[in-house]
Amino acid sequence: MHGKIVRYLSSNGKGAVINLSRKLFEFTKETWHDKKVIPAVDMFVEFRCNEAGQITDCKASKFQDFSGNSMISESEFWHHETDEQLETLLSNKRDAIVQKIYKETNYQKIKEITLDIKPMESLKRYFYQEFSAIAFLNDLYLPKNKYLYDYTHLKRFSAKTLDNLLYSDKTIPKDDFIEEIGIMTRLESAYSDFTRYQKVNVENVFKDHFLSQQCHYQALIVAINNAKDTSNLCQKRINAFNSDILLLERRIQAKVDLEKNQQKLQKVRLELKKMIEMESYNSNLCKYLLQIKKHFEEHYFKIFTSLYEKTYERIYKKIKSGLDICITLLNDKIYHKVLKSVALQKNFFKNANNDRVPTMIYFIEQYLEHLNKDRLNELDTLLYHYVDKIRKKHRKHFLIVTTDEQESTNLKLKILLQNELYSVKVAYKRTLYFSLINEITFEKIYIDSAHIWESPEGLIQEAKAFKANAKTPFEIFSKSVSTNRFGF
Repeated sequence: MHGKIVRYLSSNGKGAVINLSRKLFEFTKETWHDKKVIPAVDMFVEFRCNEAGQITDCKASKFQDFSGNSMISESEFWHHETDEQLETLLSNKRDAIVQKIYKETNYQKIKEITLDIKPMESLKRYFYQEFSAIAFLNDLYLPKNKYLYDYTHLKRFSAKTLDNLLYSDKTIPKDDFIEEIGIMTRLESAYSDFTRYQKVNVENVFKDHFLSQQCHYQALIVAINNAKDTSNLCQKRINAFNSDILLLERRIQAKVDLEKNQQKLQKVRLELKKMIEMESYNSNLCKYLLQIKKHFEEHYFKIFTSLYEKTYERIYKKIKSGLDICITLLNDKIYHKVLKSVALQKNFFKNANNDRVPTMIYFIEQYLEHLNKDRLNELDTLLYHYVDKIRKKHRKHFLIVTTDEQESTNLKLKILLQNELYSVKVAYKRTLYFSLINEITFEKIYIDSAHIWESPEGLIQEAKAFKANAKTPFEIFSKSVSTNRFGF
């Protein structure tokens, strides 16, 4: 039967459908059998129930829009059990319109075919699911000048990054990420479907989704077929009349019923003349209408093909851009929740070895660190170059010199809050400090004057001796003033 989704939670995949009688039916992600579409509130659906009234099969209806040029009304949707019944109704309605146009049109005088549905309108219907997916992007807010990550590279690390956050901090519900995940899932479905559009024969799409919707064009086809059939019938009658004439002429030559056969011959010749005229009329009409048909097809096929390519490219870019936005926003939300998480502050960030925020880029870097750079496959090679480019552009290194664990954690969080890609090292002993200032060029080095093994001046002098940090600025702080001196 037909219904409409009135409630849906993407977190657990459960929803409710209302039917014509305003009765509610529950469905789950297991009973949703439409891979191309993600359930959404106000979506029209076709579903089946068992004897207990439980939904066993639910999917999006092919009929979602009942405005504008739609031949099916919402009332008809509710009063028909299946999409198949609606398609039959639609076909019957279109046939009735075609017949009406055919009967009311003088095909001897027409110069061109009236356009019923514009090429762009037919393409909107053809790409309906993709346009619907793109519409969800309007609900997303992206800060100005925000750097967009590439979905194709980050996608396979998104689940691990989110799972790490949810596992590390049990107080964060997965529902906090419903909006981004829901829109991304819908866009992913549209994105994966685009592979089939690459192999599509545009001429077939033109015939099935444009010409088939043109009632005046279909009426012309009826006129052409009728003219052709009439012409063929006339030709058969002409052949029959010619045979009759030969037979009658032989009888007259043999002087068999001479007067009677002469009258018949005259009558047959008269009928033959009329039939030749009728055949000529229908044959010429058929040729004339075929020319109009050919011109219509060639003219609009050129327009349709151009629009198809432009629409395909535009939708593809929109979906790809939308996925980039979604993965960026999801990553950004994880980033901020990680930094605000008390559980992660007490465990992850207290560890001096954890110098970055565990976002998607962090897990990509971890993944690449364990691979042999000389034996990377094509996908990992692209990933490596992508991340390396980001690091070179955005990565900045900072160093905190202190033996106070809490002080280093607090300052580390403040620095990491400035940028997701920053790296904050902590030197809590001399050997580690010596190693770090020799290997890494730091953007800034912070020295806790109250918790170090020697004077700040000695540490600064030691760092300046290395080429890597000869020009690095230093900031000396103590616990009593650390909150206000760094401008965070």
